[in-house]
Amino acid sequence: MQSLHGFMPHGMCYLWRVDILLMHVTADVLIGLSYFSIPVVIWLIALRRPDILFRPVAYLFILFIIFCGATHLFSIYTIWTPAYFTEGVLKLVTAIISVATAVTLWPLLPKALAMPSSAQLKRSNDSLRDEVSLRIGAERQLKQLTNSLERQVKRRTADLERSNGTLRDFAAGASHDLKAPARQISLLTDLAQRELGANSNEKVLGYLHDVKSKSRDMLMLIDTLLSYSDLVETKAVSSAAPLRPLLEKLLDAYYPKTPIRLNIKEDPVLVGDETLLSHLFRNLVDNAVKYSDKSEIHLTVDARNTQEGLLVRFADNGPGIPETQMDGVFKMMQRYRSDVPGSGVGLAFCARIMEAHDGKISVDRHYEGGARFLLHFPPAEEPADDEPDH
Repeated sequence: MQSLHGFMPHGMCYLWRVDILLMHVTADVLIGLSYFSIPVVIWLIALRRPDILFRPVAYLFILFIIFCGATHLFSIYTIWTPAYFTEGVLKLVTAIISVATAVTLWPLLPKALAMPSSAQLKRSNDSLRDEVSLRIGAERQLKQLTNSLERQVKRRTADLERSNGTLRDFAAGASHDLKAPARQISLLTDLAQRELGANSNEKVLGYLHDVKSKSRDMLMLIDTLLSYSDLVETKAVSSAAPLRPLLEKLLDAYYPKTPIRLNIKEDPVLVGDETLLSHLFRNLVDNAVKYSDKSEIHLTVDARNTQEGLLVRFADNGPGIPETQMDGVFKMMQRYRSDVPGSGVGLAFCARIMEAHDGKISVDRHYEGGARFLLHFPPAEEPADDEPDH
């Protein structure tokens, strides 16, 4: 059979022998079907394993195999039909795809060789499994240690509560027992002064006056110690407390006739227990009033935010605190001037109140022109995201 262009079918080369034709046709059919089945397997692997590497190359390889299979099947067609131009175009396309596949595949060789082998992956998995076991064991030990610490904390907390309760009861009882003789001493002093009369020995009357004064000091000291004992047990209730109205209210209530000039440079909003904060600033104002040697007391308050929280500076224009006394002013019963009346617990109260607010108070050693106290308040806690809005 001859085509219009004079080409003879490929079967003519085989002399149309049945055995040769059958052998070539069978081989091309099997090769073509195999070529078409391989891309299906590669495509299914790429589809079901989205994590597989080199996916674009896999799709290019599928196209290359399909065209290779098509050339084999088309060879069967040219045995009887001499469509050699079409076969040439098909082979040319196959060649282009083959070259593109080869060009793309060679640069991937180092990456493919760098991929871990199954033995390496097995060793890595075994190592990870051992590490997970170690971490599980460590977490178990940490949990046991945490539970043990929680039990110890609960036990110590219960012991402290019992101890504080005992101390509180002792303070209340001791306060009552000490107040009774102090009152009796004051009463007996009044009776003795009344019996002696105004014309008695002035020296004796002076002694009696001193005894009565000391008994009053003892009563005041007992009340102060009891107040400090109650303060130790007080927990600060958190609320917003603007500083300016708090100080102005305090001065109007306790120092209405005292010449005090208040200068607030910044007006922060403190977060804490307003009652305790009022007690804190009252002690600071009282400290400035008692030790002032000026005709008018100047109080200067300013505040600024720092990385550690809010810093409030409270300054007066008094004589200041001697350098040698600064470390002990916040201790109980510590006074650096005996000529000034007081119990020596005011600044100790301030320190305890700041501790109740998770803060601290200190003396500014570099301030000149009076005493300045530094009040360090912790950063205000922000509400959690799951808290409802009010």
